[in-house]
Amino acid sequence: MVEQKVTNVSSQVGLRYASFETRLVAFVLDLIVLFSALALFFAVAFLQILIRTDFGEKDTPDSAVWAAAIMLATYCFLFLPLYFVGLWVWRGQTVGQVAMAIKVVRRDGRPMGLARAAVRVGGLNFLPFVFGASLLALLATGLAEDALTALILVLTLAALALIVIQIVGSLMIPFDQQRRALHDRLADTLVVEPK
Repeated sequence: MVEQKVTNVSSQVGLRYASFETRLVAFVLDLIVLFSALALFFAVAFLQILIRTDFGEKDTPDSAVWAAAIMLATYCFLFLPLYFVGLWVWRGQTVGQVAMAIKVVRRDGRPMGLARAAVRVGGLNFLPFVFGASLLALLATGLAEDALTALILVLTLAALALIVIQIVGSLMIPFDQQRRALHDRLADTLVVEPK
């Protein structure tokens, strides 16, 4: 009964749901932005390792590895959430969503607000948090003898898991009347084409 009532409200305010294809292109554009930023974080992290090892002439000190891990954790724990939450709260759109002329709103058409944006980003991108925590745990406990090997392993596993979660969550879109993915359901949001 509640579902029907909300659906009617959505149609009354003139919301047109974004297609799966449009959302996919917006997501790919966001990935380009995010991978570009990640490349900068990696460059800074590994440049400081190169400098501290005299460009590979000396062994890598633990402090250099920790500094690199902190840079990457900053990306995962600070940059990624702020990118999504900040842009969704400010405009209701990420860079990719602006390019594709779609917007994230509450199911009644109003802006989603900070709490919903945080829930949505948690449902969409919780894996970087798992990656960051896993990497720090591996380094702190010494389970991985070589920090670089641990980093590569965790990055690979996190990327694979993120891809699987994204695919499974997004497969709901074509079958949902309001074209909602898993993270939309968690945050009670819609992705729409603004008037």
